[in-house]
Amino acid sequence: MILEAAADLLVAAMGGVVGSFANVCIHRLPRGESVVSPSSHCPSCGASIRPYDNVPVVAWLWLGGRCRDCRASIPVRYPLVEAAVAALFLASRWLFGFTLAGVAGAVLAAAAVILALTDLEHRLLPDEVTLGGAALGLSLAALRGFHPFLESVLGAAAGAGTLYLVRVVYRAVRGVEGMGLGDVKMAAMAGAFSGAAGVLLTFFLASTAGALFGLLSTILRQADWARIRRRGGAGGSGLLLAADGRIRLAGARWRAIPGAAAAGSALSDSGPAVRPLLALLRLARMRRRTGKETTSFGRLVLEEGEFFRVLAVRVEPAGEGGSLVLLWRVDLPFGVFLAAGSLLAFGLGRPLLAGVLGWPPSFLGSLLP
Repeated sequence: MILEAAADLLVAAMGGVVGSFANVCIHRLPRGESVVSPSSHCPSCGASIRPYDNVPVVAWLWLGGRCRDCRASIPVRYPLVEAAVAALFLASRWLFGFTLAGVAGAVLAAAAVILALTDLEHRLLPDEVTLGGAALGLSLAALRGFHPFLESVLGAAAGAGTLYLVRVVYRAVRGVEGMGLGDVKMAAMAGAFSGAAGVLLTFFLASTAGALFGLLSTILRQADWARIRRRGGAGGSGLLLAADGRIRLAGARWRAIPGAAAAGSALSDSGPAVRPLLALLRLARMRRRTGKETTSFGRLVLEEGEFFRVLAVRVEPAGEGGSLVLLWRVDLPFGVFLAAGSLLAFGLGRPLLAGVLGWPPSFLGSLLP
């Protein structure tokens, strides 16, 4: 019992350290910076972080979430990532023990967390993680023998090939890019760890998670917008405009846009990131003259520099010729769901496919633990 507890503590500590490095990757890789040099430092004042202030999770708590030197706020993402990777390391150890499968699960977990967060924050899936993760998956499979290595190669090819085909077909049908090459490379990484059967399950789980999230987001959006209407435009998702285009009330989603004009200012005083929304409001005014009171847009893209946001927007008439603009974020990228699906497929793939669906063990191969 004591040895088991000590082993769990060691694995959790290793996961916390890897989670701390994951934070470095999440911050630096999208910016094209080295993850090795310079050493960890405060992004606000540039002061080097002391070793005792770099202890995963604990350091953030004893510093009160602030830099020791300049007292700038340290995002809560940092301890959450460290805790998440530590928990996933523990889960891999509990499921698979100190085996190559356990190591593979831990490596996949760290890569999935980095990719989910970089995609969420920057719409970027770094090659260093996708291709590097695929190489590690192939290498760990090779240590288990020729047949696992061959299965890993086939899984990587199946993952990349499937999403690349989806990308080509979507572009041919819609005329625009529907999926980046980063997702294709990430699918190759997932397949390298879980094989062909595992990567197919990854796609199923990722798509199911995306559909459920979309349904939940729609329900929450409608409830939030109904609440804002009852309160006359007050709320985090609302923007209330007077007839002359001046902002009467501005919610948090509006204020989060770079260059967004403040309450009391003219909407036209906003920066370039708001231009698509201004165009939509002009369209809404034109439609209102023809008797159409409401204008909706399912995916309005706002982008400037590193800022990127996709909003669902609805424009409704308000009192005295004004307008109520309802905003809701809908920009959760597929990489987030692909990361979750790859972890679930690797950890639970064999019992799901064999125990629930009755797939024969010979079809599942040897990569799924």
